[in-house]
Amino acid sequence: MFPAPETRGPKVLLGMLWAAAAIGTLVMGRAPFALLMAGVAGAAAGQAAHSWRHAGAPHRPLAPAALGAAAVAVLSAAAGPAAFAVTGVLALVGAAVWAFLATRGSPVDVALTVACAAVPAVAAAGPVLLRGSSLEVPFILMAYALLYDAGSWLVGSGSRHRWLGPLAGAACVVPVTMLVAALGLQFRGASAWELGVLAAVLAPLGPAAATLLLGDRRWPAPALRRLDSLIVLGPVWSLVAAHLRV
Repeated sequence: MFPAPETRGPKVLLGMLWAAAAIGTLVMGRAPFALLMAGVAGAAAGQAAHSWRHAGAPHRPLAPAALGAAAVAVLSAAAGPAAFAVTGVLALVGAAVWAFLATRGSPVDVALTVACAAVPAVAAAGPVLLRGSSLEVPFILMAYALLYDAGSWLVGSGSRHRWLGPLAGAACVVPVTMLVAALGLQFRGASAWELGVLAAVLAPLGPAAATLLLGDRRWPAPALRRLDSLIVLGPVWSLVAAHLRV
């Protein structure tokens, strides 16, 4: 169920650069953060689509269509939920039409193109939408995702048991939850702990979902792996947090 951590290349350095870029643009504002997340989501969609071609699969999603739709959808999140809903749907429809015309009407190729675009777009859009009304709430969400990734990779890359990485990542959610509860950042009472438990449960599901999106399960897809812990965590946690805020 859980993918093996990728160990080739300067993973620690790249992880630190990603964390610095994500937190830095988040602090700068909604527009810079949306630009970063849109770029990563587009790259993730393109990489996921290319993995099917690399695997030699008979059905191949159209990478340019997936890339463009994901990037446009996440960029539109900077204008708010309504803009994201409308533009996101239009972008996915456009990607589907493009893929239909380019792949001679293959319904499987069209569906895969839409999936490759939609999954990273939804993952990246959650924190961008939250940034419109607060800095603290998306900061908490990104802290959950980044610390989960760090803990999961550090422990998982050195263990033969794949479940140890996600377990360590989930444990890294605890200090963030304790800090949020102690400082009363946007959430009061048991809400901080409820959101922490939700993050610990949902974050491990994202990497497994990302792996299912790949035609070649061993395809590295670094941009997709930057977002994978947010695939389930991002949209679900964002919706719950919006209702539990003070």
